[in-house]
Amino acid sequence: SNGQVLAVIDDRLVRQGMSELQSQLDLALQLYSRQKNLWDQKIGSEVQFLQAKTNKDAMERRMDVMKEQLDMTRIKAPISGTIDEVSIKVGQSVAPGVPAITKTPQPAMAIFANDCGDYGYPVCTVEQIRSKVNFTVKEPASIPEGLYFVGATGGPDSISLTYYFEDLSGSLHITIERWTGAPSPQTDLIGASAIVEEVHIGGLTGEYFKGIFVSESEDNVAHWDPNFFGIETLRWVDDGISYTIQYSHPPMPLDKEGMVTLAESMTTEPITKLPMPVSTEDPYLWDPSDTYNLSVSEAEQQAGFKLLLPARLPETLSLVGASYDAEHNIVAAFYLLDQNLYGPTTEGITLRQQTAPDPTDCFLCDILMGDYNNVEEGNPDYIMLVPPDANLETVQIGAVTGKYIQGVWSGTDCCGWVWDPIPLAKTMRWWADGRAFEIIYFGENIEKADMIAIAESLK
Repeated sequence: SNGQVLAVIDDRLVRQGMSELQSQLDLALQLYSRQKNLWDQKIGSEVQFLQAKTNKDAMERRMDVMKEQLDMTRIKAPISGTIDEVSIKVGQSVAPGVPAITKTPQPAMAIFANDCGDYGYPVCTVEQIRSKVNFTVKEPASIPEGLYFVGATGGPDSISLTYYFEDLSGSLHITIERWTGAPSPQTDLIGASAIVEEVHIGGLTGEYFKGIFVSESEDNVAHWDPNFFGIETLRWVDDGISYTIQYSHPPMPLDKEGMVTLAESMTTEPITKLPMPVSTEDPYLWDPSDTYNLSVSEAEQQAGFKLLLPARLPETLSLVGASYDAEHNIVAAFYLLDQNLYGPTTEGITLRQQTAPDPTDCFLCDILMGDYNNVEEGNPDYIMLVPPDANLETVQIGAVTGKYIQGVWSGTDCCGWVWDPIPLAKTMRWWADGRAFEIIYFGENIEKADMIAIAESLK
C-alpha cells in the first residue's frame, strides 16, 4: 500500500547518533526543568533560565532532524499496488534512481479514503470498515500491551488495520483481503535466505518469518536482515480470506509463539479498543506570559527609567510583556512570533536594557572570550562568554558598534559546558548613550539584519 515500508537502508549510525543525542536532550530537559522551577519561584537569574531553554530547544530541534534522517532510511512505496518485480538481490548494489521494486499502481488513495482516510492516516473504526465490505473482517481480541488502535481503511477487496505504540516506537499492521491463490502482495518481498517457518493457527496452517531487506549505507548492497528492527510477519488464509500480520517493536518482540497467539485471538466479536492517548499537558512547556508578567509601564516604574522600545518591528512579532531584575536593575521585554502564522510556539526575541553610565562596568555591555565552565554557577552577573575560536562579529548599529554571536553553551553529562555554534541561537549586545542593550533570539525566522534593524529603531 502507499507509504508501506518495502526495504530499509542500514540505519545503525543514525540510531547511534540519536542515542547519543538523547542523552544530551535528557540532560537539557533536566536542567531546563530545574531552572524553570527556580525561575517560577523568582530564584536565580533570567539569563540562566533562558540559556537552559535555548539549549533544550536546540536539542529538540536536532532530535527532530535526526528523526527525519531515520525516516529517510526507509524505502517506502510511493503508490498503492501489487509488487510485480523485485530488482534488488543479495550482493547487488543499489543507488538513487536505480529501480529496486516495480509495482502495478492502484489508485493513489485508498478507495475508502474519503470516508476512512488514506493508508498513512486511517480513521475508520473496525465496525465502519466491516460495513463497507462483503467479506469477513476479524480483529485481534488481545493485542500487546502498549499498542493502541489508530484506524482502518482500504477498499472493497482489501482493508488494513493499524496500531501504534504511544511513542511510535513500534507498530502492528494487519492486512485482510480476498485470497487470490498467492501470498499477499504486500508481504511477498522475502529474501532467499529468510527462514520461513510453518505454524499452526488453530486448525489452520500459516507462515512465519522475520526480517526485511536492508541496504548497507557504505556500499548500498541490499541483503536480507532477519533481525532488523524486530520486524516479524505472520500470514495465513481462513475461509477464502488472506490475513497478514506485521509487527515491529524491538524492546518487546512477540516471536513465533506470540504472533500465533495474536492470530488465534482474531475474532468478529465486538472488541473494546483504547484510542491513542492525546497529551493535554507538556511538563516542559514554557508560557512566556508567566515570565514576562509586567506591563511596560509597570517595568518602567520599578526600574526607575523609561524604556527604549522598537519603533520598527517585524509584523510577525508582538509584545507579550516585560520582567524586571531588581538586583541588576535590568528590564527585559519579550516579543512572541505570531501563532496564527507559526502555530503554537514560544519562539520570540528578548530585548534587555539597563542604565550604564560606564560602558566598561555594566552587565550587558559586552561579549567576552572565555570558558563558561569557569563562571559561577547560575551566572548571577549576566556574563556572556564565548570560546576564543567562536565567530564573534562586530556589527554596526547606527552610529555605534556592537557584538553579535551565533551559538550557545550546551550542557553535557561528561564534559561540563561545551560551545555549540548552532546558527539558530543569536545574541547581540551593544552600548549607546549611557545604556546597555541585549537582543536574544532562538530560531530561523529572525536574522541578524532584522536584529540590527530592531536595535536601530529603538526610541
